[in-house]
Amino acid sequence: MRITTSAVLCGASTALLALTALVPASTAPPEKTDSIWLSGEVAHVGELDGFAGNAHLISFFARTTGSGDAAVVNFDCPAGELPSWDPDSGCETLDIVGMYGDALEVHIDKQLKNGSVSGSVRAYQGEDENGEPIWGETYQLEAVMAGTGDAVITREHQEGFRHWSKDRPAAATSGQLGDMDLAGAVGNIGHLKESFKY
Repeated sequence: MRITTSAVLCGASTALLALTALVPASTAPPEKTDSIWLSGEVAHVGELDGFAGNAHLISFFARTTGSGDAAVVNFDCPAGELPSWDPDSGCETLDIVGMYGDALEVHIDKQLKNGSVSGSVRAYQGEDENGEPIWGETYQLEAVMAGTGDAVITREHQEGFRHWSKDRPAAATSGQLGDMDLAGAVGNIGHLKESFKY
């Protein structure tokens, strides 16, 4: 296992600290984050039933709390080309279909070497005139992840902010999002702990 230490805050954390510095200490309760998750992304070349384009990036993210999401990014690419965000690739981004779930079964071992997710996610299609979400098709998300390398631990501590994270690269040994194959998706299995004291 490789351990790295950094004293530099990420931009988002710095912005949050700047905002909360304006709040009196008596009204700002401590904030804590403790999240364990798995994620993956795989490229698909060819058409997918119900999705635009001829190339796609399929991704998923799931936490042990049961919440998670998935997405299919649709591209129009030169024949046979992998989907790419690079403007020089010849691929055009068409749209993104986001999917969300809040009752997923997620299991991850303590060493972050193995993980799995199972459950349903629903396609988000926007909001109605009352601001309520409009849901589309439901997809079954199933994936088994296995670590593919050493975990990296990062620690940060500065002025009441503490960060600890452990990330291990991982790949899906099997999986489906609806009829879409997730086997070979690359991503990570991770654990994040952060706290803010004012």
